[in-house]
Amino acid sequence: MFRGGVGMRHCLLLSILVCVYGGFVEPPESFSLRSVAETETRLPCRFDAQGESIVQVNWNKVQADGTTELIITAHHTEGTVVGRLATRVRFRSKDPLSESSLLILNTETSDEGHYTCQVITYPSGTFQRPISLTVWTSPISLLEPVILEEGQTFRVAALCRSTAHPPPTLSWDTDLQGQSQNRTGEGGRVSSQFSLHPLRNMNGKKLDCLVSHPTLERPHRIRNTLVVHFPPNAVVSGYDGNWFVGREGVEVTQR
Repeated sequence: MFRGGVGMRHCLLLSILVCVYGGFVEPPESFSLRSVAETETRLPCRFDAQGESIVQVNWNKVQADGTTELIITAHHTEGTVVGRLATRVRFRSKDPLSESSLLILNTETSDEGHYTCQVITYPSGTFQRPISLTVWTSPISLLEPVILEEGQTFRVAALCRSTAHPPPTLSWDTDLQGQSQNRTGEGGRVSSQFSLHPLRNMNGKKLDCLVSHPTLERPHRIRNTLVVHFPPNAVVSGYDGNWFVGREGVEVTQR
């Protein structure tokens, strides 16, 4: 028995260990990027290591068969090593371990695909962020005019062609009465033909092809005028129906 005793209390101190891992400043998750062929493309990648050490940074591209190809790598002691795209890629920063964005110096359509920025830290390990790149090409376009003759049946008056990725959209700017027909082929090729029944009053009228594409701020106009050949229309002026030798004041003109 204890009288006036002091109770004993045991206090249990719980120590909570909080692990703070680094994270990507850019790009955000599920990041998609569009670029245009023959321009410089920046694939963003910047990682906040939260005080840990970044040992290595790798850029990889996923091939069509699902395999991964190493494009470029930066190591904290061994420096930078590039793959088969050495002539067209480099790190954007002189210190790729702190700012790891990739530059494709002269983008090609073959560069389209899925990339991964992989950051290896110590002691936490490996972090990676995927990027999807779409490469557009500017349209290459031409218009093939057709010389028509009055009296011909309904036929093609002009043919417009264009190739790009994604495929362009073709339309016609004209006041002529006719019909257009559009076709789409492989490799981003499209064509549009404008057909009509040729009349002489159509000669010299506007028949322009308009090429629309996401790479263009406004539709590209290919200017064209319709050519319709027709026989001359002789007009006699100053004649009252009475012909005689030495008659003057009579004139024949063609319209």
